[in-house]
Order: sequence, then C-alpha cells, then structure tokens
Amino acid sequence: MKKILKSIIAILVLAFLAAPFAAASELVIATAEEIEGTDIQQIEWENIVHALVYTPPVRFNKDMSKIVPGFASDWKLSKDGKTMTLTIAKGMTFSNGMPMTPAAIKASYERYLKISPYATDLEALDKITTSGDKVIMHWKAPPIPALVSLASSYGGVVATDAVKKVSPEAFNRQAIAYGAMSVDEWVQGSHITLKRNPNYRTYFSEVKNKGPIRVDKVTVRFIPDDFTRVTEILSGSVDIIYQVPLENVEELKADRDIVLHSYLQPGCVLFYVNPEAPNLTDVRVRRALQRGVNRAELVAVLANNAQQRHGIFSPSMAGFQQAAEDSFARKYGFDPNAAKALLDEAGWKDTNGDGIRDKGGKKLTMTAMIGLDYPSAKKTAPVIQAQYKKIGVQLNLREYEGKYIKQAVRDKRFDLGSRRFVWPDGDMLTYLFHTDSGNYSYPPVDALINKGRYETDPAKRAAIYAEAQELVLEMGLAIPLVSNINYVAVRKDVTGFSLAVDGTGILNDLQKK
Repeated sequence: MKKILKSIIAILVLAFLAAPFAAASELVIATAEEIEGTDIQQIEWENIVHALVYTPPVRFNKDMSKIVPGFASDWKLSKDGKTMTLTIAKGMTFSNGMPMTPAAIKASYERYLKISPYATDLEALDKITTSGDKVIMHWKAPPIPALVSLASSYGGVVATDAVKKVSPEAFNRQAIAYGAMSVDEWVQGSHITLKRNPNYRTYFSEVKNKGPIRVDKVTVRFIPDDFTRVTEILSGSVDIIYQVPLENVEELKADRDIVLHSYLQPGCVLFYVNPEAPNLTDVRVRRALQRGVNRAELVAVLANNAQQRHGIFSPSMAGFQQAAEDSFARKYGFDPNAAKALLDEAGWKDTNGDGIRDKGGKKLTMTAMIGLDYPSAKKTAPVIQAQYKKIGVQLNLREYEGKYIKQAVRDKRFDLGSRRFVWPDGDMLTYLFHTDSGNYSYPPVDALINKGRYETDPAKRAAIYAEAQELVLEMGLAIPLVSNINYVAVRKDVTGFSLAVDGTGILNDLQKK
C-alpha cells in the first residue's frame, strides 16, 4: 500500500514540476482611465476591462489582416456579403452559468440595436434568425462597419435574461456577459475586480490557450497620476500598466524586470473647431489655426513617441491613404507665413503692437479645452499656445475631463476642444463628423461617410474617406495634431502578454511566475 502511495505522490510531484507556471492568484493592472460602466451596450468607450469581460464572436488576427473566429467556432460570409453565419458550439454559457444559445445571442444583438450609442454600426442589419447551432445575420448591404464592431469588445454579448432582473444602472455596474473574466466588484474611483470564468473557451487562432485564463483574479486599478502608475509597477505592486508616461519610457526600457510593448494609435489627437464661436466664424481664421501648428515641435516635445498627423487617419487604421496624408500636409500643414496672410485677409491686424491681432476693438483670443486624461494633449497644449502667439493669436488653456469636453462640443459650448480617438477603421468618421455624431452636420460630409461605410473595395473606400477628410479640413472643422506611439509596461514575471497592432491586449496565454 505504501509503495502505491509513494508512486501516486511521485506522479503528482512530477506533474507539478512539469508545469512551467501555477495559476496566479491575482494579476494587477493599472490604467489611467476609469471605465464608464461594465455593460458594453451602454458605454461609449472601452478599455482592458472590457477586453477581459467580453469576447466577440469574431476577431481580427494580430496584424489586422483578416477576421477569424472568436467565441463562434466558425463564421462565414456569403459571396454577396449579405448573410453572415456564426456557428455556436454546444455547452457555451455566460459567466453566471446561463446557457449562451443562438437565441440568447440573437436577443443580445437586438438589445444592442435598441440602446447602444454605436447602434448605427449595425444599421444595415435587416434581421437575425437562428437555426440549430447557427446565428444568421441578414444584411441589406455588406456589413463593413459591423464586422469591425463585431470583432471588438462591442461585439461581445450580454445575458439579456439577467438584464430583465435589474435596472439598467445596476446592470451597468455588474454586467453578466461572455468573456475570460466576469465582474466581481467595482469600487468607483478606485478599482474593479474580475474573477475567472471557469467555463470560458475561445476559438481564436492567435492564442494557444483556448480555455479558461490562467489567473484566478484580475484587479484593474484606476490610477490617473502618471508618477503613481510608474512607481507601482517598479515596486511590483502592479503587474501591467497602460498609458506609460513618455518621460518614463527610457527608464522602463532599461529596467531588467520590465518589458515594454508598443503600438501606433489607430487614430489621432486633434482639436475640434467650433465654426459658430465668435472669433471662428471666418473659415480663413480656422484655416490659419491649422497652418499655425508646427507638428514637428509637438513630436519633439513627446520625445519622438508620436507621428505628425495632417489627416484624421493614422497608418494603423483601415482606410488610411498615404497619398492623402501627404496632400493634407501640403495644404493644411505648418506654414506660418500662410497663416499670417489668412488672418490679414480676414481683417485681423495687430494695431497696437502688443503681438495679438485685433479687429473692431476685439482681440483675437480663444480658449482650448484640454482633456485631463489625454496626456499628449496636456503636454503639447502649451507648445501650441506659444506657436499661436507667433501668428498673433492668444490661446487660453483650460483643462477638463474628456467626457465633459465631448458634451461641450455637442452643445457648441467651446472654441477648440481636444479629442483623442482610437478605432481601427475609417468608419470612425461617423462618430466624429457625421450628423449622427451630434458634433457637426454637413450633408456633403454625411454623403461621403455613408458611401464609404458600404464600399467593399479597400482602395475605393480609402479614396472616399480621403475625400470626406478633405471636406472637413477645408472647412476648418478640425486640426489634426499627432498619433501617439503608446506603451504598455509588463513585469517580466508575467509571460504570454501580447498586443494586436491596434493596441488590443491579448491575455489568453498570460501566466504569472
């Protein structure tokens, strides 16, 4: 009996030693921005929390070159692009154990269409049907924007049976969904705790681990202060930090215990311009502001961790066209002499020699609303302020939360408003400059954006979006500034972490020593 017992113990010891890592009890992640909520269908932006709580039916591979299965075991798009079929494996459950059947998935997307701020992504959806293990989406037109949304956290599904039992506010605090983790507790202003979903599985081809994630608990801490985030990872109190401050990049690169991952922002940092503001009604003034920004200086201030942006798209977005970016640089790029000439034409002169132009007894002053949670905007705003002074414009700076600025833009209570957007597809123009965005309303711009949404030829689609950007820039509605090179810092005892080219964290293979 003792020999048998010894043999069993020996086998168990060998099995333990053969495993390279044990499941970590807790992984701690720090991010600058607190979430708006946990219900992906109620919120306007996502972060790493939602990537853990929601697995979409399909996903982009790491280089964004093709769409592959996510929680669906298979997916197909008909030749005409109007029928998409998702195959759902038997036994799939939401994080609370409720069956995730084709009918439940159908109900979730129908709720998305009713309440999501991004419901227009699915506006071409005619109907959803189910058949056996299939969810079938019938489209009026090829679902180009919808595919991008369905391949992101926004494509994740919620348990609508659980929705019915609580208020929308309560569900937004603790959504029941399908993903690697489920919501345990959200302490606003501090952190959110997620627990492992033991029933999780994925069909994502880019990961080795198709089953439950190898950590029992993930705590995401909301730490807006840059210095504190860096201090916490250096001390080992945090395993991963997002939004690595640019001034700490070299320090963290040199640290033997830290690995830095980087990606180019799929989007840009820009200023919205209000054409109804008192000193901005003349398009020549708005165009002068575009030409008064020396973006090379902005990149230098950001320690070369950014790219100059003259159009609204970056190279990490579908729909980017280098020829268009080059054209925008020639027409709307830095040229202080052209900026001064435009202001002269608009009748703004420096009549009293104080360096600030005036007209009709009024100074050419304006206020820029800078996002407190937009680090690169905060860093570059004083540089732009100094650049504008050189062309005779007094720019006042005021800092606000990004959410407040978004609403101020919609309410037309602004002169210049900073905005940072992240989305891998050119359809983002819908949420920036289309009438549906609530920011601006110009029918010619709407027509081009609508046309681009359903163009299936990538080159033609990029050309349409370039034309739409041209109209926006020509009217002086936006001043693109930079696209950031963003960094995520990970302690070396955490392995298996990777990023897609758009910065989406992939944690399925993650393990902690």
